[in-house]
Amino acid sequence: MQYIHVAAKPPESGVDYNGVILHQVGLCLYSLIEGFRSQDFNTHTLNDVMNSIRKYTEKYVDPVGGILYADSGGYSIIVGQVHPVDIPRLNQCYDIYMEHEKDIYGRIFSLDIPWNKGFPSMNTKEKIAHFNRMALSSAKTILTNFPEIRDKYYFVWHFKMQAQYDIWKKIYEDLELNKIIKHRAIGGMVGLRGITHIKFSPFTAISFRCLLDYLDAGDFDNDFTLHYLGMYALQDRFHMVVLEKLFQKYLEGVASASITYDSINISHTARMNKYLKFYHWDGNNLTRFNNLIEAPTETIKAVYPTEALFEFVLSEIERRRGGERLVNVNTLGPLNIFSNRQLDLFFEWFVEAYGLVDLIYPETSLTRLNVRLGRVLDDLEKKYPVILPKTMRASIMENFKITFFFNRWFLDSRDRGQLDSLMTQFIAKIGFPGSLS
Repeated sequence: MQYIHVAAKPPESGVDYNGVILHQVGLCLYSLIEGFRSQDFNTHTLNDVMNSIRKYTEKYVDPVGGILYADSGGYSIIVGQVHPVDIPRLNQCYDIYMEHEKDIYGRIFSLDIPWNKGFPSMNTKEKIAHFNRMALSSAKTILTNFPEIRDKYYFVWHFKMQAQYDIWKKIYEDLELNKIIKHRAIGGMVGLRGITHIKFSPFTAISFRCLLDYLDAGDFDNDFTLHYLGMYALQDRFHMVVLEKLFQKYLEGVASASITYDSINISHTARMNKYLKFYHWDGNNLTRFNNLIEAPTETIKAVYPTEALFEFVLSEIERRRGGERLVNVNTLGPLNIFSNRQLDLFFEWFVEAYGLVDLIYPETSLTRLNVRLGRVLDDLEKKYPVILPKTMRASIMENFKITFFFNRWFLDSRDRGQLDSLMTQFIAKIGFPGSLS
Protein backbone atom coordinates (compact mmCIF):
# COMPACT_ATOMS: atom_id res chain seq x y z
CA MET A 1 0.00 0.00 0.00
CA GLN A 2 1.36 3.41 -0.98
CA TYR A 3 0.53 6.94 0.07
CA ILE A 4 0.21 9.62 -2.62
CA HIS A 5 0.94 13.19 -1.56
CA VAL A 6 -1.61 15.83 -2.61
CA ALA A 7 0.47 18.50 -4.31
CA ALA A 8 -0.16 22.18 -4.86
CA LYS A 9 1.51 25.06 -6.63
CA PRO A 10 4.81 25.80 -4.83
CA PRO A 11 5.00 29.01 -2.77
CA GLU A 12 6.51 32.04 -4.45
CA SER A 13 8.56 32.87 -1.34
CA GLY A 14 9.68 31.17 1.87
CA VAL A 15 10.78 27.59 2.41
CA ASP A 16 9.63 25.09 -0.23
CA TYR A 17 9.02 21.57 1.09
CA ASN A 18 7.84 19.95 -2.15
CA GLY A 19 11.24 18.48 -2.98
CA VAL A 20 11.59 17.05 0.53
CA ILE A 21 8.18 15.39 0.35
CA LEU A 22 8.68 13.95 -3.13
CA HIS A 23 12.12 12.66 -2.14
CA GLN A 24 10.37 10.75 0.63
CA VAL A 25 7.16 9.67 -1.12
CA GLY A 26 7.83 9.67 -4.86
CA LEU A 27 4.12 9.89 -5.75
CA CYS A 28 1.93 12.98 -5.92
CA LEU A 29 -1.56 13.99 -7.00
CA TYR A 30 -1.95 17.34 -8.77
CA SER A 31 -5.44 18.62 -9.58
CA LEU A 32 -6.57 20.55 -12.65
CA ILE A 33 -9.04 22.43 -10.44
CA GLU A 34 -7.10 25.70 -10.63
CA GLY A 35 -7.91 25.83 -14.31
CA PHE A 36 -11.67 25.76 -13.67
CA ARG A 37 -12.20 28.13 -10.73
CA SER A 38 -12.94 31.29 -12.69
CA GLN A 39 -16.36 31.71 -14.27
CA ASP A 40 -14.80 32.27 -17.69
CA PHE A 41 -12.44 29.29 -17.56
CA ASN A 42 -11.20 28.13 -20.94
CA THR A 43 -8.12 26.73 -22.63
CA HIS A 44 -6.20 29.80 -21.45
CA THR A 45 -6.80 29.08 -17.76
CA LEU A 46 -6.18 25.40 -18.49
CA ASN A 47 -2.84 26.34 -20.04
CA ASP A 48 -1.82 28.03 -16.79
CA VAL A 49 -2.36 24.88 -14.74
CA MET A 50 -0.71 22.78 -17.48
CA ASN A 51 2.40 24.93 -17.16
CA SER A 52 2.30 24.61 -13.37
CA ILE A 53 2.13 20.82 -13.60
CA ARG A 54 4.97 20.70 -16.11
CA LYS A 55 7.19 22.83 -13.85
CA TYR A 56 6.24 20.78 -10.79
CA THR A 57 7.04 17.56 -12.59
CA GLU A 58 10.39 18.77 -13.88
CA LYS A 59 11.47 20.26 -10.55
CA TYR A 60 10.23 17.70 -8.03
CA VAL A 61 8.91 14.49 -9.62
CA ASP A 62 11.41 13.66 -12.34
CA PRO A 63 14.55 14.07 -10.15
CA VAL A 64 13.34 11.30 -7.81
CA GLY A 65 11.97 9.07 -10.58
CA GLY A 66 8.47 9.65 -9.20
CA ILE A 67 4.98 9.56 -10.70
CA LEU A 68 2.53 12.45 -10.99
CA TYR A 69 -1.15 11.56 -10.84
CA ALA A 70 -3.39 14.15 -12.54
CA ASP A 71 -6.80 14.72 -10.97
CA SER A 72 -9.60 15.81 -13.30
CA GLY A 73 -10.63 18.86 -11.29
CA GLY A 74 -14.22 17.60 -11.26
CA TYR A 75 -14.48 18.66 -7.62
CA SER A 76 -15.08 22.19 -8.96
CA ILE A 77 -18.40 20.87 -10.31
CA ILE A 78 -19.30 19.14 -7.04
CA VAL A 79 -18.88 22.34 -4.98
CA GLY A 80 -20.82 24.44 -7.49
CA GLN A 81 -17.96 26.49 -8.93
CA VAL A 82 -19.00 25.39 -12.42
CA HIS A 83 -22.53 26.02 -13.70
CA PRO A 84 -24.16 22.95 -15.27
CA VAL A 85 -24.29 24.66 -18.68
CA ASP A 86 -20.49 24.95 -18.56
CA ILE A 87 -19.82 21.28 -17.82
CA PRO A 88 -19.38 20.37 -21.52
CA ARG A 89 -16.70 23.09 -21.74
CA LEU A 90 -14.93 21.68 -18.69
CA ASN A 91 -15.18 18.21 -20.24
CA GLN A 92 -13.58 19.53 -23.41
CA CYS A 93 -10.74 21.15 -21.42
CA TYR A 94 -10.15 17.91 -19.53
CA ASP A 95 -10.00 15.95 -22.79
CA ILE A 96 -7.53 18.44 -24.22
CA TYR A 97 -5.33 18.04 -21.18
CA MET A 98 -5.54 14.24 -21.23
CA GLU A 99 -4.47 14.08 -24.87
CA HIS A 100 -2.03 16.99 -25.05
CA GLU A 101 -0.14 16.28 -21.83
CA LYS A 102 0.04 12.51 -22.10
CA ASP A 103 3.83 12.58 -21.90
CA ILE A 104 3.82 14.74 -18.74
CA TYR A 105 1.53 12.97 -16.27
CA GLY A 106 2.22 9.43 -15.14
CA ARG A 107 -1.39 8.61 -14.27
CA ILE A 108 -4.71 10.40 -14.74
CA PHE A 109 -8.13 9.99 -13.10
CA SER A 110 -11.36 10.02 -15.08
CA LEU A 111 -13.64 13.05 -15.00
CA ASP A 112 -16.40 12.05 -12.58
CA ILE A 113 -19.52 14.14 -11.90
CA PRO A 114 -21.43 12.50 -9.04
CA TRP A 115 -23.24 15.43 -7.43
CA ASN A 116 -23.58 19.22 -7.42
CA LYS A 117 -23.89 21.07 -4.11
CA GLY A 118 -24.20 24.49 -5.71
CA PHE A 119 -26.92 23.62 -8.24
CA PRO A 120 -29.29 21.06 -6.64
CA SER A 121 -31.49 21.02 -9.73
CA MET A 122 -28.72 19.07 -11.46
CA ASN A 123 -29.02 16.19 -8.98
CA THR A 124 -31.33 13.98 -10.98
CA LYS A 125 -30.61 10.50 -12.28
CA GLU A 126 -31.12 11.71 -15.84
CA LYS A 127 -28.69 14.66 -15.63
CA ILE A 128 -25.97 12.87 -13.67
CA ALA A 129 -26.17 9.96 -16.11
CA HIS A 130 -26.04 12.37 -19.09
CA PHE A 131 -22.95 14.26 -17.94
CA ASN A 132 -21.01 11.17 -16.95
CA ARG A 133 -21.90 9.32 -20.15
CA MET A 134 -20.69 12.37 -22.08
CA ALA A 135 -17.39 12.47 -20.13
CA LEU A 136 -16.69 8.76 -20.37
CA SER A 137 -17.70 8.50 -24.02
CA SER A 138 -15.22 11.16 -25.07
CA ALA A 139 -12.56 9.64 -22.80
CA LYS A 140 -13.12 6.25 -24.44
CA THR A 141 -12.48 7.77 -27.86
CA ILE A 142 -9.18 9.19 -26.64
CA LEU A 143 -8.19 5.91 -24.97
CA THR A 144 -8.96 4.07 -28.19
CA ASN A 145 -6.90 6.47 -30.27
CA PHE A 146 -3.98 6.62 -27.81
CA PRO A 147 -3.29 3.19 -26.27
CA GLU A 148 -0.44 4.70 -24.23
CA ILE A 149 -3.01 6.72 -22.27
CA ARG A 150 -4.85 3.50 -21.39
CA ASP A 151 -1.79 2.53 -19.35
CA LYS A 152 -2.24 5.71 -17.29
CA TYR A 153 -6.02 6.13 -17.02
CA TYR A 154 -7.92 5.39 -13.78
CA PHE A 155 -11.67 4.88 -13.98
CA VAL A 156 -13.31 6.41 -10.87
CA TRP A 157 -16.31 4.59 -9.41
CA HIS A 158 -19.10 6.24 -7.38
CA PHE A 159 -21.43 4.19 -5.23
CA LYS A 160 -22.54 5.86 -1.98
CA MET A 161 -26.11 6.19 -3.28
CA GLN A 162 -27.86 3.33 -5.04
CA ALA A 163 -28.69 5.62 -7.95
CA GLN A 164 -25.02 6.52 -8.38
CA TYR A 165 -23.96 2.89 -8.42
CA ASP A 166 -26.70 2.05 -10.93
CA ILE A 167 -25.64 4.94 -13.21
CA TRP A 168 -21.94 4.09 -13.13
CA LYS A 169 -22.66 0.38 -13.61
CA LYS A 170 -24.89 1.00 -16.65
CA ILE A 171 -22.45 3.39 -18.33
CA TYR A 172 -19.58 0.99 -17.63
CA GLU A 173 -21.50 -1.84 -19.27
CA ASP A 174 -23.01 0.17 -22.15
CA LEU A 175 -19.64 1.61 -23.20
CA GLU A 176 -17.94 -1.75 -22.65
CA LEU A 177 -15.31 -0.01 -20.58
CA ASN A 178 -14.05 -3.27 -19.11
CA LYS A 179 -12.41 -3.92 -22.50
CA ILE A 180 -10.33 -0.77 -22.18
CA ILE A 181 -9.89 0.08 -18.46
CA LYS A 182 -6.63 -1.00 -16.78
CA HIS A 183 -6.73 0.95 -13.51
CA ARG A 184 -9.58 1.62 -11.09
CA ALA A 185 -10.27 4.15 -8.36
CA ILE A 186 -13.00 4.80 -5.82
CA GLY A 187 -14.32 8.30 -5.18
CA GLY A 188 -17.03 10.08 -3.23
CA MET A 189 -15.77 9.04 0.20
CA VAL A 190 -14.42 12.36 1.52
CA GLY A 191 -16.41 13.40 4.58
CA LEU A 192 -18.60 10.29 4.37
CA ARG A 193 -17.88 9.18 7.96
CA GLY A 194 -18.87 12.58 9.33
CA ILE A 195 -22.13 12.63 7.39
CA THR A 196 -23.23 9.04 8.06
CA HIS A 197 -21.38 8.21 11.33
CA ILE A 198 -20.45 4.79 9.99
CA LYS A 199 -17.77 2.83 11.86
CA PHE A 200 -16.79 0.59 8.94
CA SER A 201 -14.72 1.43 5.87
CA PRO A 202 -16.98 2.50 2.98
CA PHE A 203 -14.90 0.97 0.20
CA THR A 204 -15.02 -2.80 0.82
CA ALA A 205 -17.95 -3.69 -1.44
CA ILE A 206 -16.93 -1.64 -4.47
CA SER A 207 -13.34 -2.93 -4.11
CA PHE A 208 -14.58 -6.46 -4.70
CA ARG A 209 -16.57 -5.24 -7.70
CA CYS A 210 -13.37 -3.70 -9.12
CA LEU A 211 -11.47 -6.93 -8.59
CA LEU A 212 -14.14 -8.94 -10.42
CA ASP A 213 -14.02 -6.50 -13.34
CA TYR A 214 -10.24 -6.90 -13.48
CA LEU A 215 -10.52 -10.69 -13.54
CA ASP A 216 -13.20 -10.63 -16.21
CA ALA A 217 -11.05 -8.34 -18.37
CA GLY A 218 -8.31 -11.00 -18.22
CA ASP A 219 -5.47 -8.53 -18.75
CA PHE A 220 -3.04 -10.26 -16.39
CA ASP A 221 0.03 -8.68 -17.95
CA ASN A 222 -0.93 -5.74 -15.73
CA ASP A 223 -1.33 -6.00 -11.97
CA PHE A 224 -4.62 -5.19 -10.29
CA THR A 225 -4.39 -1.52 -9.29
CA LEU A 226 -6.88 0.27 -7.08
CA HIS A 227 -6.78 3.81 -5.67
CA TYR A 228 -8.83 5.29 -2.81
CA LEU A 229 -9.41 9.02 -3.22
CA GLY A 230 -9.28 11.14 -0.07
CA MET A 231 -8.86 8.41 2.55
CA TYR A 232 -6.72 8.86 5.67
CA ALA A 233 -8.33 7.42 8.84
CA LEU A 234 -6.18 4.77 10.53
CA GLN A 235 -8.93 2.14 10.53
CA ASP A 236 -9.39 2.66 6.78
CA ARG A 237 -5.68 2.36 6.09
CA PHE A 238 -5.49 -0.79 8.20
CA HIS A 239 -8.30 -2.28 6.13
CA MET A 240 -6.64 -1.23 2.88
CA VAL A 241 -3.67 -3.39 3.86
CA VAL A 242 -5.99 -6.30 4.67
CA LEU A 243 -7.75 -6.03 1.30
CA GLU A 244 -4.52 -5.61 -0.63
CA LYS A 245 -3.05 -8.76 0.89
CA LEU A 246 -6.31 -10.68 0.55
CA PHE A 247 -6.52 -9.74 -3.14
CA GLN A 248 -2.88 -10.71 -3.57
CA LYS A 249 -3.79 -14.15 -2.21
CA TYR A 250 -6.67 -14.45 -4.69
CA LEU A 251 -4.32 -13.50 -7.55
CA GLU A 252 -1.36 -15.61 -6.44
CA GLY A 253 0.47 -17.02 -9.44
CA VAL A 254 -1.47 -14.80 -11.84
CA ALA A 255 -0.73 -11.16 -10.93
CA SER A 256 -0.32 -8.94 -7.90
CA ALA A 257 -2.55 -6.34 -6.26
CA SER A 258 -1.48 -2.78 -5.56
CA ILE A 259 -3.51 -0.32 -3.50
CA THR A 260 -2.78 3.40 -3.21
CA TYR A 261 -4.48 6.23 -1.34
CA ASP A 262 -4.20 9.99 -1.17
CA SER A 263 -5.19 12.55 1.43
CA ILE A 264 -4.53 16.21 2.04
CA ASN A 265 -5.34 15.62 5.72
CA ILE A 266 -1.89 14.35 6.69
CA SER A 267 -0.21 17.58 5.58
CA HIS A 268 -3.11 19.76 6.73
CA THR A 269 -3.20 18.46 10.30
CA ALA A 270 0.52 19.16 10.68
CA ARG A 271 -0.27 22.82 9.94
CA MET A 272 -3.27 23.02 12.24
CA ASN A 273 -2.56 20.64 15.13
CA LYS A 274 0.23 21.30 17.64
CA TYR A 275 -0.21 17.98 19.41
CA LEU A 276 0.23 15.28 16.79
CA LYS A 277 1.96 12.09 17.88
CA PHE A 278 5.09 10.86 16.10
CA TYR A 279 5.57 7.16 15.24
CA HIS A 280 8.62 5.22 14.20
CA TRP A 281 8.70 1.59 13.08
CA ASP A 282 12.08 -0.16 12.91
CA GLY A 283 10.82 -3.50 11.62
CA ASN A 284 10.45 -4.94 15.10
CA ASN A 285 9.29 -2.19 17.42
CA LEU A 286 6.78 0.62 17.07
CA THR A 287 7.79 3.65 19.09
CA ARG A 288 5.42 6.51 19.83
CA PHE A 289 6.54 10.00 20.80
CA ASN A 290 4.01 12.38 22.32
CA ASN A 291 4.65 15.09 19.74
CA LEU A 292 6.13 15.49 16.27
CA ILE A 293 8.77 17.81 17.73
CA GLU A 294 10.05 14.94 19.88
CA ALA A 295 11.14 12.95 16.82
CA PRO A 296 14.75 11.72 17.05
CA THR A 297 17.33 14.09 15.59
CA GLU A 298 18.63 11.47 13.16
CA THR A 299 15.10 10.97 11.82
CA ILE A 300 14.60 14.69 11.35
CA LYS A 301 17.87 14.87 9.46
CA ALA A 302 16.78 12.01 7.20
CA VAL A 303 13.46 13.68 6.43
CA TYR A 304 15.05 17.10 5.81
CA PRO A 305 18.30 16.05 4.09
CA THR A 306 20.04 19.36 3.37
CA GLU A 307 22.04 21.00 6.14
CA ALA A 308 20.34 24.38 5.73
CA LEU A 309 16.87 22.88 5.84
CA PHE A 310 17.76 20.65 8.79
CA GLU A 311 19.01 23.64 10.80
CA PHE A 312 15.91 25.64 9.91
CA VAL A 313 13.60 22.82 11.03
CA LEU A 314 15.47 22.54 14.34
CA SER A 315 14.94 26.26 14.88
CA GLU A 316 11.24 25.83 14.08
CA ILE A 317 11.00 23.02 16.62
CA GLU A 318 12.54 25.28 19.26
CA ARG A 319 9.93 27.92 18.44
CA ARG A 320 7.17 25.37 18.87
CA ARG A 321 8.65 24.24 22.19
CA GLY A 322 8.71 27.85 23.34
CA GLY A 323 5.07 28.34 22.46
CA GLU A 324 5.86 30.57 19.48
CA ARG A 325 4.32 30.40 16.04
CA LEU A 326 6.23 28.65 13.30
CA VAL A 327 7.82 30.84 10.67
CA ASN A 328 6.43 28.45 8.02
CA VAL A 329 3.19 26.58 8.79
CA ASN A 330 4.24 23.77 6.42
CA THR A 331 7.46 22.95 8.28
CA LEU A 332 6.25 19.84 10.09
CA GLY A 333 4.23 18.45 7.17
CA PRO A 334 7.05 16.22 5.84
CA LEU A 335 7.64 14.88 9.34
CA ASN A 336 3.98 13.98 9.77
CA ILE A 337 3.99 12.27 6.39
CA PHE A 338 6.98 10.21 7.53
CA SER A 339 5.19 9.33 10.78
CA ASN A 340 2.05 8.19 8.98
CA ARG A 341 4.03 6.12 6.51
CA GLN A 342 5.64 4.40 9.49
CA LEU A 343 2.17 3.42 10.68
CA ASP A 344 1.39 2.03 7.24
CA LEU A 345 4.56 -0.09 7.42
CA PHE A 346 3.53 -1.31 10.85
CA PHE A 347 0.05 -2.23 9.59
CA GLU A 348 1.60 -4.23 6.76
CA TRP A 349 3.88 -6.05 9.19
CA PHE A 350 1.05 -6.76 11.61
CA VAL A 351 -1.33 -8.15 8.97
CA GLU A 352 1.45 -10.44 7.76
CA ALA A 353 2.85 -11.44 11.16
CA TYR A 354 -0.56 -12.29 12.62
CA GLY A 355 -1.79 -14.03 9.48
CA LEU A 356 -4.98 -11.97 9.21
CA VAL A 357 -5.53 -12.93 5.58
CA ASP A 358 -5.13 -16.62 6.39
CA LEU A 359 -7.57 -16.00 9.24
CA ILE A 360 -10.36 -14.83 6.99
CA TYR A 361 -9.61 -16.57 3.66
CA PRO A 362 -10.74 -20.14 4.41
CA GLU A 363 -13.23 -19.30 7.18
CA THR A 364 -16.83 -20.41 6.78
CA SER A 365 -18.07 -19.43 10.24
CA LEU A 366 -18.48 -15.77 11.14
CA THR A 367 -18.69 -16.66 14.83
CA ARG A 368 -15.39 -18.52 14.68
CA LEU A 369 -13.80 -15.63 12.76
CA ASN A 370 -14.95 -13.13 15.39
CA VAL A 371 -13.49 -15.22 18.21
CA ARG A 372 -10.14 -15.71 16.49
CA LEU A 373 -9.90 -12.08 15.40
CA GLY A 374 -10.79 -10.97 18.91
CA ARG A 375 -7.81 -12.90 20.28
CA VAL A 376 -5.47 -11.24 17.78
CA LEU A 377 -6.78 -7.79 18.66
CA ASP A 378 -6.41 -8.57 22.37
CA ASP A 379 -2.74 -9.21 21.71
CA LEU A 380 -2.47 -6.03 19.68
CA GLU A 381 -4.03 -4.03 22.52
CA LYS A 382 -1.52 -5.41 25.02
CA LYS A 383 1.57 -4.88 22.86
CA TYR A 384 0.56 -1.69 21.04
CA PRO A 385 -2.14 0.04 23.13
CA VAL A 386 -1.48 3.42 21.51
CA ILE A 387 -2.59 2.06 18.13
CA LEU A 388 -5.83 0.32 19.04
CA PRO A 389 -8.37 2.47 20.88
CA LYS A 390 -11.82 0.95 21.31
CA THR A 391 -13.21 2.86 18.33
CA MET A 392 -10.59 1.40 15.99
CA ARG A 393 -11.10 -2.09 17.35
CA ALA A 394 -14.83 -1.83 16.66
CA SER A 395 -14.09 -0.69 13.09
CA ILE A 396 -11.71 -3.57 12.45
CA MET A 397 -14.24 -6.10 13.74
CA GLU A 398 -17.01 -4.63 11.58
CA ASN A 399 -14.76 -4.48 8.51
CA PHE A 400 -13.84 -8.15 8.92
CA LYS A 401 -17.50 -9.08 9.29
CA ILE A 402 -18.34 -7.32 6.02
CA THR A 403 -15.28 -8.74 4.27
CA PHE A 404 -16.23 -12.23 5.46
CA PHE A 405 -19.41 -12.16 3.36
CA PHE A 406 -17.67 -10.76 0.28
CA ASN A 407 -14.84 -13.27 0.66
CA ARG A 408 -17.34 -16.13 0.76
CA TRP A 409 -19.10 -14.69 -2.32
CA PHE A 410 -15.77 -14.44 -4.15
CA LEU A 411 -14.65 -17.97 -3.32
CA ASP A 412 -18.04 -19.67 -3.70
CA SER A 413 -19.70 -18.10 -6.74
CA ARG A 414 -18.51 -14.73 -8.08
CA ASP A 415 -22.04 -14.35 -9.39
CA ARG A 416 -22.73 -10.79 -10.54
CA GLY A 417 -26.38 -10.90 -9.56
CA GLN A 418 -25.42 -11.87 -6.04
CA LEU A 419 -22.75 -9.16 -6.05
CA ASP A 420 -25.32 -6.50 -6.96
CA SER A 421 -27.50 -7.73 -4.10
CA LEU A 422 -24.55 -7.46 -1.68
CA MET A 423 -23.78 -4.00 -3.07
CA THR A 424 -27.36 -2.86 -2.45
CA GLN A 425 -27.20 -4.08 1.15
CA PHE A 426 -23.85 -2.37 1.66
CA ILE A 427 -25.04 0.96 0.22
CA ALA A 428 -28.10 0.82 2.48
CA LYS A 429 -25.78 0.17 5.43
CA ILE A 430 -23.81 3.34 4.58
CA GLY A 431 -27.07 5.30 4.79
CA PHE A 432 -25.99 8.40 2.88
CA PRO A 433 -28.83 10.93 3.29
CA GLY A 434 -28.66 12.42 -0.24
CA SER A 435 -30.54 11.15 -3.25
CA LEU A 436 -30.94 11.67 -6.98
CA SER A 437 -34.51 12.44 -8.04
